[in-house]
Formats: sequence, structure tokens, C-alpha cells
Amino acid sequence: MSKRVEFFSLCARVRNCTKCPRMTESLRVLNGSVGNLHAKILFIGEAPGRLGADNTGIPFHGDKSGHNFEELLSFAKLSREDIFVTNAVLCNPKDDNGNNATPKKIEIANCSSYLKEQIDLINPKIVVTLGAKALDATKFLDDHNLQLKLGVRTKNKWNNRILIPLYHPGQRAMIHRSMANQRSDYQFVSETLNRLDKKKYTIKQKASIEVGVIIEYLLTLKPVISYFNLHKLFYLIEYHSVKKYGGRLTNSYIVRQKDGPYCTELHIKKLEKTIPDLKCKWYKNGTFEIYKSGNTLFRQTLLDEYELEDDFKVLINEVFTKYGNLSKFKLKQKVYLTTPMRTLLKIERDEKINLYNSPIPFSSIQQRKTVSNTAL
Repeated sequence: MSKRVEFFSLCARVRNCTKCPRMTESLRVLNGSVGNLHAKILFIGEAPGRLGADNTGIPFHGDKSGHNFEELLSFAKLSREDIFVTNAVLCNPKDDNGNNATPKKIEIANCSSYLKEQIDLINPKIVVTLGAKALDATKFLDDHNLQLKLGVRTKNKWNNRILIPLYHPGQRAMIHRSMANQRSDYQFVSETLNRLDKKKYTIKQKASIEVGVIIEYLLTLKPVISYFNLHKLFYLIEYHSVKKYGGRLTNSYIVRQKDGPYCTELHIKKLEKTIPDLKCKWYKNGTFEIYKSGNTLFRQTLLDEYELEDDFKVLINEVFTKYGNLSKFKLKQKVYLTTPMRTLLKIERDEKINLYNSPIPFSSIQQRKTVSNTAL
């Protein structure tokens, strides 16, 4: 039996399903509009919306959640033609007044066999859940302990696939996860997909010496630094250098990525080739920290070989004192409040374009003289 025949046979069985009493009058949203039967990505929502899929027959289409979902896909350059979209519950659950209601656990359980059949049939490499109820639905297929708040925008091994929990694109969820954050979430999904078929390569180049000296000096102030914080602190050093001196300390290439500024010179393979005795400590969630090994008594460091000017040391000390011990969340917040990042976010919002991997516009600091040097 072909995949298409098998799928439409499943659709017919879903249309005749009467497992959930309050949904007997609702449309069963499983049909040819759900997308590509050979998709590498499968999205799972909560349930069809009363003004959306329950009306149009197309999942995530016709209401505000659908508009947001389609805008997020477009932003991350993901096409509906290439993905598969379904729901944890395939009918619209309504309350006594006929309004949208949250699906009950028994209703999710009733539909779990249909969800399993869809995933088995499509056989995607990536499953993306949209909201807590969708994430809970996957537990009926292969149990896990993921929670949305802690697991959002992370890659997790599940059911021989990659599971990525995201927030629902509806307006209520935007209170907890802004549109700007959700754009980054969908970019993460897009990048994860793009990396699936890419061959691994080896970085042979070293980072520039001036970058290595700055990082080594930072490690004298904080012996262990997370890789996430490293990029943010380096960006803030360059940012405050432009504000204080009118120019940057290095010529490194810094671009905007989903979690904020990313400096290509800080690729860990480059740093390992530049900074003597640099080590990494990896964690199960894929994050890591950098530090210098203790065996440096008779080894020459970059700071021994290359002098860092006193003015630059003062600048780095000031930045570190201000930001060096902030939490990941607070540090990211400070970065996004800087003029260059606010400039990029405004362009993205106003022009609805994707500026991921675009250079950070440090020139915007000079263009906006009204911004106070003590705003941060």
C-alpha cells in the first residue's frame, strides 16, 4: 500500500471517530491540506481552533494563531509545502458556550493512536511541538520528562527522532513567549533541519591574536565562562569600545543569530588553536563552558607574549564588572537593549524580514546621538 493510500485511509477512520462526546459536531481536521507526506519536519499543535482549522479544514490557518504560524514559517524560510502539520487532538474542543476549550487528558489520549500513526507514516526526522498540550501528547507515544518552560528551543532525542518543544503561536502564548523570541525559535528549527544533511568539517584556522588576547584576559577575571556568555561579553566589550573610543578593538565579524550576537572568531575550534591550554566542559543539553587548564606554570600564554594596553584592560574590567556575573537571561536582556540590536529588531519587525546572520550595525551607535551612554 502506498503512503498516500495509507494516509487517506487514516483520514477516513478519523472522520468516523466518535471517541470524544463533546467533539462529535466538530470537523475532523486531517486531510490533504496537512502538508507533505515525505516531510522531514512534523509540527504538532494543540487542537483545531474554532475560527481557524475547525472552519477552514486547514491546520493553523484562518485565525490569529494561523496567521502567526504562517508568518513565523515565512520568517524562517520554511515552506508549508515541505512540512507536515497536525494536532494532538484532531477536533475542536468547545466549552458550554461554544468557545475554544483546552483538550482534556482523556481526549489527548483518545487521539494518541492517530498521532502515532501519522508520525510512523510520515517518519519525520524532526518533531516540533507547539505548546504544553502538544508536548504532553508526545508522552503517550514515547515517555519523556520534558517541560515546555525549561525545554523550549532545545533538541532532544525522542522516539528515534529530534524533538523540539516550542510555544504555541496563539496570542495568549505571546504573553509568555514574545513574537521576537518565537522568530528565533523557528530559526532554530530551520537551522536544525539544514544541519541534518550537512557533512561535518574541520576548522583549521586560528582566531586572530587580538581576539585571543581579549578572551584570555577575560579568563583571568572569570576562570570559567559559558560559551553563550562569552559571545555576549565579547559583543558588549566591542559595543562599549565604540561608545567610549569611537571604534572597535578588533576587526572580528559579529553577526545577529537567534540568541543574539555571534562572533565568528569565537568558534571553539579556532579558539582552541589560538589560546594555549584552553579546555571545554560539555553538558548533556549541548552547552559548554571554557576554561584554562591548570598546567600552565612553565607555558607561555598569549598575555605573556602580547601586551594588552592599559586603556583596553580598563574597558574590559568595566564591562566585566557590569555584566560578567549576570545570569544568562539578564545578560541576553542587556545585549538586546543595546542600540545595534534594537536597530536590527526594529527593522525585522517593521519590514518583516529575516536578518539572522546579518552583521551587527555598530555604526548605528554613532547615528543615534540621543542614546545615553548610561542607558544600560
